[in-house]
Amino acid sequence: MKQSPAALILSLLFFVGVAAFAVVFNVTKPRVMILQSYDPEYAWTRDINAGIRRVSDSWTNYSVNWHYMNTKRFSDPDSLRYAGIVARRAIERFNPNVLIAVDDLAQGLAASFFVDHPRMEIVFTGVNDTVEPYGYVGAENVTGVFERKPLQAVKDLVLTLEQETEQEAGDAAAPAPGIHYLMDPSESMARDRDRVEAFDWSPVRFEGTFVAEDYPSWQAYVRALPSTDGEYLLVANYRQLQRSETTPEPVPPDEVMRWTEANSPIPIIGVNVFNVEDGAALAVGASPFEQGEVAARLADQLLRQDVRGGQVPIETPAYYVVAINEAALAKRNLDLPQIYEAFARTTFTYIDAGQ
Repeated sequence: MKQSPAALILSLLFFVGVAAFAVVFNVTKPRVMILQSYDPEYAWTRDINAGIRRVSDSWTNYSVNWHYMNTKRFSDPDSLRYAGIVARRAIERFNPNVLIAVDDLAQGLAASFFVDHPRMEIVFTGVNDTVEPYGYVGAENVTGVFERKPLQAVKDLVLTLEQETEQEAGDAAAPAPGIHYLMDPSESMARDRDRVEAFDWSPVRFEGTFVAEDYPSWQAYVRALPSTDGEYLLVANYRQLQRSETTPEPVPPDEVMRWTEANSPIPIIGVNVFNVEDGAALAVGASPFEQGEVAARLADQLLRQDVRGGQVPIETPAYYVVAINEAALAKRNLDLPQIYEAFARTTFTYIDAGQ
């Protein structure tokens, strides 16, 4: 049956109206941009994204955009400068109501240029030191969540390992355990160093920090570690280790960690979950899932309550994640209470021996 001209016109007007409404709705609904310092394949970034999506998957009324600066793979000064320019242009183009900036380089190279922007809020996450260098202190449009290495949890883990060892050996008078801190020359590690060194490690002995300028320096330090019981090597990042003084390309992180696990005379404790993915036996790290989830929740709060970032208190992390590589742990002959394994399995950070 043919429609009359009037009915046809009404149908066309209806469809045009629906299309126009959809266009207006998508143009005017609030926009959230997630600016990642690194690339989506980097374990830390991947897990922060998982935390963000725990909240953002329910955002039916927001437009969401993701931008990756890829600064782990391209970290020379010219590449960083270019990454900052591209990121700032992407922000200006998308014009977000809320910008979630992840890790320090996203702050320094891009987000900090929008401090006190009249129509944009900034939520930072993954910042392991002060935000003062970015102009965030007292800013009208900034809130966020700090990243803090769970040093108390690391100390508790060392004491637990020592307690288990003493019980097996029947030695209640063993000397206090010691921690040796090994780091690469990256900026993020330098910012964290003061906090690690100032932490009250007692009764654990903190034996100092060594900054390896390149891979041979890292290897020499590991080989020279004492082989006595009760000593532990603390590691966090090693992605800025160049092959040698004359070969500037970075050594693949899994190569560094697997070599270190195979050659260190003392057990290694990582302070990032990805340390275990790279080959370490054990890690206690800041929860990337919490970092992402809190940042997304703060963004949602800013949009729903129509408040400025400076009116929302900055948060500190409440949780940490335990990661275990079963095969590497067995080689070290380390025993842990069952609760550590249960924790790691619950957070999908337990690598079975067969994997």
